[in-house]
Amino acid sequence: MALRMTKNNLILLLVGTSFILMGVAVTGNSNLLGALPGYVLGFLLTFWLHRDTLRSVDDEVVIAIKRMRRSFFARLGMVTLVVVAVGRFQAAWLFPLALGIALGLIVSLMASIKKILSSGKG
Repeated sequence: MALRMTKNNLILLLVGTSFILMGVAVTGNSNLLGALPGYVLGFLLTFWLHRDTLRSVDDEVVIAIKRMRRSFFARLGMVTLVVVAVGRFQAAWLFPLALGIALGLIVSLMASIKKILSSGKG
């Protein structure tokens, strides 16, 4: 199952990215660039969770729990990998990275919740 991004989510991803880049241009603080991979990672984590949840809905409870547990540790490993890589090569980007991850998660989750509520499934 391919990861499909709706037009609304793509627009939110691009608008958030442009705001981060404008913030770097206006302030002149290049450390804010660390928020960019964090913002994209937050979106990616939300889509990954949504995909795994949809795959586990029709399974038995034990199989679904095992799949979600594996998925959780894979997502945790990916976040750890990104944080270690950023910390190793650009240590000043760690705080903006954390803010970017949080912002990406919040924006993408709000968009997903709005879509679910407007479709009448929630």
